[in-house]
Amino acid sequence: MAITRNEAAVALSDIENTARRSGMLRGYQVGGRILMMWSVIWAVGYLAMAFAPAKVWAPVWMGLDVVGVAGSLWLSRATAGQGASVPGASWRMLGGMLSVMAFVLAAFAVLQPTDPAAFLAFPGLLIGVVYLVVGFWQAPRFAIIGAAMFVITLVGFFAFKSWLAYWMAAASLALFVSGVWLWKR
Repeated sequence: MAITRNEAAVALSDIENTARRSGMLRGYQVGGRILMMWSVIWAVGYLAMAFAPAKVWAPVWMGLDVVGVAGSLWLSRATAGQGASVPGASWRMLGGMLSVMAFVLAAFAVLQPTDPAAFLAFPGLLIGVVYLVVGFWQAPRFAIIGAAMFVITLVGFFAFKSWLAYWMAAASLALFVSGVWLWKR
């Protein structure tokens, strides 16, 4: 029994949709692990900001960011053998992370915020927007995580400004839970 041209097109479309969905789910697994790692890094960084003087914030974060970038690359490569990698993904990830880091440093240099709360809130807002954009373009679950991070940061900034470092460290728990949600689904 021969299949028609339309039946073949529908079958190929179904295969393509299944492959795309499978790739997205593998991406969620990798992204979940990376998000869990970064949540721990954020908690450490924000707690350091709560207890250390402002003059050491930048070196602490630079060290944590190096650990985070290296860990992200390692986690993405460690899952490559499980079919979760895209050719050149490590270079794109590295380029993306370095671009965001450069943007943060440039924004602080240009805007020169005087309120320490601005230094505390800006990364949460930026990451919230980045996750929203990724979610709208490619992986819808990231939009939910981004929106949550954005709102949590704003609530902390306006309602708990004097405790913002602790608030943001606690918000890292939401990132960890989000990572588990991505990884286990």
